[in-house]
Amino acid sequence: MPTQPPPRLHQIITTHLPALPGECVDGGGARVGQTIYAGLGSAGHRWYCLDLSLPGHHWERCADFPGPPPRCAVVIAAGDAVYVFGGFGKASPAAVTTQFDTAYRYLHASDRWEQLNTVLPVGLSGAAAIAVNASTLLFFGGYHREQFDAFHRDLETAEERDREDITVRYMSRPIARFNWNAETWALNLLTMTWHSMGTQPHHGHCKAAVVRDGANFYLLGGEVKPGLNASTIKHGRLGPAGVQWQASHAVPVNDGFGGCFGGRIGNMTVVAGGTHFAGAWERYARGDYFAHEGLRRKWLGNIFVLQDRQWNYLDSLPCPRANGISIEVGDGLVLIGGDGDEGRPCLDTLWLRDRLIMR
Repeated sequence: MPTQPPPRLHQIITTHLPALPGECVDGGGARVGQTIYAGLGSAGHRWYCLDLSLPGHHWERCADFPGPPPRCAVVIAAGDAVYVFGGFGKASPAAVTTQFDTAYRYLHASDRWEQLNTVLPVGLSGAAAIAVNASTLLFFGGYHREQFDAFHRDLETAEERDREDITVRYMSRPIARFNWNAETWALNLLTMTWHSMGTQPHHGHCKAAVVRDGANFYLLGGEVKPGLNASTIKHGRLGPAGVQWQASHAVPVNDGFGGCFGGRIGNMTVVAGGTHFAGAWERYARGDYFAHEGLRRKWLGNIFVLQDRQWNYLDSLPCPRANGISIEVGDGLVLIGGDGDEGRPCLDTLWLRDRLIMR
């Protein structure tokens, strides 16, 4: 658990950027130069851009995403393009929910999408990724594709009276039975080839934020099974031999935070917001594996900073928020979309910066 709050030498200053034209929950976004992109998720095919270099900047509608609109896809910038991997949704209105194994590239200079000639090696819905350089991406986590697809097929084709039993059977399993992806996968963007860089020494996470600080990176929060958040923050280090996993950090909140925001603000690594089910870990420890059954989801609003391998309270968001997009811009962190209390969509765009740096 965190120590007492540090002295308020650092204070987060929040600037309101133009609000999104519509909701974007479980979507994705990235930055190319001074242009921020956001969309997908509950925004459907819609893809927006905000050029911060223009005076009086505002969100504009870009070319629509060409495939079935994904939720919880991996969206990441590399070079002069934005890449979209996987996600889940319906291939057609009459189809059942499945994970997608496709990849797309958005070309910043020409406002154009293209589907890439590759198939994802595992389910990467809910995964996180970092760009090692302009041609190499690393992926962490992701829902087990076959289990995910089978559950949604059974649930969506069942009679109404049978759906609760299907859900209870699926949820009433320990973490290991969900078999979420615990391999680190590397993708060469020049050859579009994948290779495994080994198994992580922990269960796979989904809906975690990822922050890179030089050779170090952190997997922040996320779930380890539906409704149960990770109890530790994972620390990896990039080296000549690949990823070297360091000792994990304890999360600063009981029951953790899923769907949180994360990034660098000045020289600080921060995590903000997220959701959890209070009491879920206590239930799980008793062997009640459907740990969040009947519990109320809580949206969180605290901002924590990494200091000496501990996560300490730094400040608070204007309101609780989760399941959105966090993008580093300059010395600050921009939060886009997501939802707040009771799942209400958030349209405001926030730019979080450090008061000390802004002096």
